[in-house]
Amino acid sequence: MVSVYSALILAGGESRRFGGPKALVEIASRPLIAHVAHAMASLADETIVSVGSPEREAQIRPVLPGVVFVHDVRQGRGPIEGFHQGFRAARGDLVLVAPCDAPLLRASLYRLLLEVLGDYDAAVPSLEVPDPIRAVYRRDRVMKVLEASSTVRSPSALVDRLNHVYVPTERLREIDPDLSSFVDVNTQIDLVEVLRRLEHRLETSERGGTSSSG
Repeated sequence: MVSVYSALILAGGESRRFGGPKALVEIASRPLIAHVAHAMASLADETIVSVGSPEREAQIRPVLPGVVFVHDVRQGRGPIEGFHQGFRAARGDLVLVAPCDAPLLRASLYRLLLEVLGDYDAAVPSLEVPDPIRAVYRRDRVMKVLEASSTVRSPSALVDRLNHVYVPTERLREIDPDLSSFVDVNTQIDLVEVLRRLEHRLETSERGGTSSSG
């Protein structure tokens, strides 16, 4: 049976360190969330965006008109609420989770995670620490855990309840040598660093003829 893939982009955070919502901050003439959605679109059969409220959806929808939006039902629970509502809405049997503020995200990261997944419930990158919001999950296993227990309060706690496999840094560098997929925009200074890396990536792809989001 051919698997159906759903992409879930988490965009419900308050972005306190940045000073406001990050999803629509532009870099290289495109909002951060649009960079992420573009990378995921090459793999996913549908894209779901988790936002905190209908007001946030109204801000983002003009940028991503073809996606499904879900809202937090229980406020103040953080990313795990985005997981719960996003996985509940997903049609795919596999869900590819991503943050909204990682414009250098590579589709090849998720190809690697899908390759490693095998019979596990989740495939999670692990650099210095595991990164559960850039990972691949089996929808049915996640929903079983989330529906059965209200004590799972974070993506990390969710992973602990699943039969998971971690992908180490050395394996990640094989498909993303400078680990740019893991660079988030948390501050204004981060924007400068991301732009520098993006320009370098575009120059490299132009010389080599490869996709800048691959």
